[in-house]
Amino acid sequence: MTLLNYTRWIPRMICALTSFWLAAGTAWADDRITNFMLIDQHGEATELYYHDDASAVVLMAHRIESPLVAESARTLAAVQQQFSNVRIFLINAIEDEDREAIRTDMKDIDVNMSVLDDRAQLVTRALGLTHAGQALVVDTKTWQVLYRGPVVDSVAGSANPVGDVLAQHTSGDPATLTVTAMPASHGSEELPLPDAAERDAYQHISYTDSVAPILMRKCVDCHRPGGIGPWAMTSHAMIQGFSPMIRETILTKRMPPWHADPAVGNFAHDISLTIEEEQTLVNWIEAGARRGDGPDPLESVAAVESTWALGEPDLIIDLPGFTVPATGVLDYENFAVANPLATPVWVRAVQIIPGDRQAVHHVIATVGPPSPANDADDGDALTDPQLMTFVPGNEVYQYPEGTGLYVPANSSFYAQMHYTTYGREASDNTRIGLYFAEQAPEHVLQHYAIINPQLQIPAGAREHEETAYYQFQRDAIIYALFPHAHYRGKASRFSLRYPDGSEELVLSSPNYDFNWQRYFKFEQPRHVPAGTMVVHRTVYDNSANNLSNPDPDRTVSWGEQTSEEMLYGGISYRYADAGNTDPDANSRVDAEAHFVTSVALGFLDTSLDGRVSLDEMPGNMRGQLAAAFESLDYNQSGGLEYDQLYVLMTQTPVGEALMDAF
Repeated sequence: MTLLNYTRWIPRMICALTSFWLAAGTAWADDRITNFMLIDQHGEATELYYHDDASAVVLMAHRIESPLVAESARTLAAVQQQFSNVRIFLINAIEDEDREAIRTDMKDIDVNMSVLDDRAQLVTRALGLTHAGQALVVDTKTWQVLYRGPVVDSVAGSANPVGDVLAQHTSGDPATLTVTAMPASHGSEELPLPDAAERDAYQHISYTDSVAPILMRKCVDCHRPGGIGPWAMTSHAMIQGFSPMIRETILTKRMPPWHADPAVGNFAHDISLTIEEEQTLVNWIEAGARRGDGPDPLESVAAVESTWALGEPDLIIDLPGFTVPATGVLDYENFAVANPLATPVWVRAVQIIPGDRQAVHHVIATVGPPSPANDADDGDALTDPQLMTFVPGNEVYQYPEGTGLYVPANSSFYAQMHYTTYGREASDNTRIGLYFAEQAPEHVLQHYAIINPQLQIPAGAREHEETAYYQFQRDAIIYALFPHAHYRGKASRFSLRYPDGSEELVLSSPNYDFNWQRYFKFEQPRHVPAGTMVVHRTVYDNSANNLSNPDPDRTVSWGEQTSEEMLYGGISYRYADAGNTDPDANSRVDAEAHFVTSVALGFLDTSLDGRVSLDEMPGNMRGQLAAAFESLDYNQSGGLEYDQLYVLMTQTPVGEALMDAF
């Protein structure tokens, strides 16, 4: 969290932590609702407290294939039509009812409503929901419950108690807490939640054998002495003291900082918590975070050691020193360092060691054209070959077997640095270690950036989507993907659209966080045929509800500053056939003309049909382009495909103008 929005989070944090301490069993003593984040049946994330601009939020427990739940959902759909400033969500806590089953069920009952996936059952228990069809009406100003009971049943003479409570609340009349016992008609809808004996067993969860090992696997890389975490996990006492915050960060999915949807793909170095791990930690905390018997594994947590994991590098690049102030929000710093080598080399591995791990949030290291004055503006993070991206817990990158990155003589190294402040002034001297291959590899490791330089995000827009793609012209193997946006980025997806027209979602980040960026490396690289598109979609939140938004009243366009925005999707790949490892052919990721042609195709082709029609070109240039389009569209497809667009961009005056513009 940046200092820019820290003070705006304070009320939410106080409310969440207060809710925890007021807990009595699984229901809150004053029926105040804690914050949470869950992903719905469509893969979209919802955070409860985000909706504090609504007059109320309604939450209802859900299950599939239930006539009573179907009737309740239809009733709430009618309520939604009546109260436009009320947000309604269903919550499904049934372990074997997955998203596909929920989508099918909602289609069958003809209700368009978000159903949040709570198979860990932690949110459902925290809300005190016990039966499908049971609802809460929540006041968003205090996050206290106004009504708890069934959606449908004759209750105290009312056939629509939720609607009645909302009518009273939205009229401005004070509404008191109404608790209605679930009627006999809902007896078969009791949720399969832990019974009293199971809850009693939570008091005996072993800190030594169960809790501490999870923290060691998923948290300690950052939360150790000298790490980027704001406090170190060095003993049970530390964990117990921070246990309310740990619980809050688990329920809101802020920690661990892994933002890939667990239902989409499998990735290396996944630090997210499994359902079982979430349950173990939260159940242990809610049972009092007891120490129990046995040694404390966290007492052996050592300070971060700045050592070269693969031995002494063949070349160490010392980045310029930088003084990090005690407070404030910092723009990216960019550094350039001349390559001291007189001969070209192939890199097989890289390690980045931050000078101050508490301050260095991420580093993107590239190699590019020579910069005699060490001017960082001479490099281009979009097109220059990327050595690696550092984030905490990912500081060593051994390239995939048989691949390497060419570093020519007389080049320069560039580094984009993201620093965060932590309360005191600090000095950073980050180092980059390169390990060389003894001979040229069989394949060149490639990096490409999907971008849309013409994005426009309307002022105040809560969900604005932009799209672009990269089309492979040769068979390829994809190793990793990298979603990037700035403070307005809300969600990001990558899909593979194959030549036969089918499309497969391969990475989804439904709760994108600018402060935590990483390459997502496939556990099994993806082999794709020529013609495959990597389609990158990003949703932006330019509203006042986005607490990180620098200015919700501004229409936002492309730019490198964090007050501006980017649609940027990084791809790490190689071509499937043996690559040309001649230095002159591979001194850059791709030729500039290929890059610009691919970029133009990827964001101008809004229909995603693999060709750019004249109607998809900039309006002020269509007249100049008409004749060229007619002559180049030799197969009469109605647009220019990659090869034809390449000719336009490189061999016509108007294309050269487009090259300069892009």
